[in-house]
Amino acid sequence: MLILGDKMKKKLKKALISCLLSVICGTICGKLVFSIYDKKLTNDIYGEKIYLIQAGAYKDYDNMVKNTSLNNYVYYKDEDGLFKSIIGLTENKDNIEKIKKTYNQEVIVSEYYSNDKELNKKIKDFDVKIKQEENNEEIKKITLEMLNLYKDKTTTLTQITS
Repeated sequence: MLILGDKMKKKLKKALISCLLSVICGTICGKLVFSIYDKKLTNDIYGEKIYLIQAGAYKDYDNMVKNTSLNNYVYYKDEDGLFKSIIGLTENKDNIEKIKKTYNQEVIVSEYYSNDKELNKKIKDFDVKIKQEENNEEIKKITLEMLNLYKDKTTTLTQITS
């Protein structure tokens, strides 16, 4: 009888270890799959995160033109009726600081999502150029190209609200 008890303990121990390992492996695999699909789902629903670098927001068009000392900007009128002058857009946080330094002024950075795959790809291309560039005049030219691309698009951006 004693021998059956030892055999039973070994079988029970093997079964418990197998179950425990299965639960651990299942948890790890589940979290991995969830994180992959969660990120992909977020991008599919909201799009790519981009940063609009804004020189200011004004109640009317004339006030915006009078108070914006820059030549290189585009503007849009938001839902609140404010005219916002945009001096740059990027997906790269490091480029925000580079653009700020180039224009040497305080800016407002707003986060948006863009579902426009073509625009997102071109922004990434411009981001690579800006990241590699050190000359302020060249950075201004690149941001102007980027702004012209944005200006010509009829893309709707979704603002990220906290």
